[in-house]
Amino acid sequence: MKYFAFIAAVVVALACAIGAIVSLEIVETGNVGVVYSTKGVEEETISQGWHFMSPFRHVKQFPISQQQIVFSDDPADYNDDEHPDWSIDAPANGGMVKINLTVNYNFIPDRVVELYRKFNGMDGYTIVESRVQNSIIAYVKEVTPKFTVMDIYSDKKSEVNDAITTYLNERLTEEYGINVSSALVIDVELDNTLMAKVQAKEQAKQDAEIAELERQTAQAQAETDRVIAESEAAVKLIEAEAEAEANRIIAASITPELIQMKEAEARLEHGWITVQGANTVVTEAGGAA
Repeated sequence: MKYFAFIAAVVVALACAIGAIVSLEIVETGNVGVVYSTKGVEEETISQGWHFMSPFRHVKQFPISQQQIVFSDDPADYNDDEHPDWSIDAPANGGMVKINLTVNYNFIPDRVVELYRKFNGMDGYTIVESRVQNSIIAYVKEVTPKFTVMDIYSDKKSEVNDAITTYLNERLTEEYGINVSSALVIDVELDNTLMAKVQAKEQAKQDAEIAELERQTAQAQAETDRVIAESEAAVKLIEAEAEAEANRIIAASITPELIQMKEAEARLEHGWITVQGANTVVTEAGGAA
């Protein structure tokens, strides 16, 4: 009797354990859970973590933390070894461009119950995979024609990023309850014809920049030479003025008295000397010069 009671207790315990395991729902980190049952969808979501609930209640998860979608044909842009070999062939003003793009997004928590109903019980990941990704490609193609090939390739890539981000956020918020925090162009690939045109334009731009730099350098050198020439001319003028002033002072200092004094000194030292103004005639004793 005790043996059967023990067996019964074990069976009940196992049944309880199995029931507990079956009734355990885990909402992954960064997600919220939409709870549904045969009675319908509950308005209140459950947060991340472990939840015990009736076996008749189930959960579909939606990521509300930042997620990323990568549209690229370059394996280096993916974390996994295998990846979708896709990029976005988008029209631009001047031709088609192949864009590698990353989109960072999350579901808006207050919208997830509505989305569960709207998309017939899909969870967030299924909605993204089956609907959102294709919508992003379509919406990007609505933005890129506003820009030239050169804008997307190099000149205005930041403006292109901002325009795509804004447009995706508007459309995906309305349609899928998704917030887009950023959309960034990783790389742009062009066909050979467009690449040749872009390279020619880049070369012309570089040549123009070099020519402008050379012009500015020549202009700066000419200005430097002008300043040096003016400085040298100013120095010479100052020197000439100084010399003229010195001569004027010397000329003003030659008086008749000074001349007579110099004659007297010369007679004493050399003999007969006649001094006439600035010209001096020296007559030695016993002769004339």
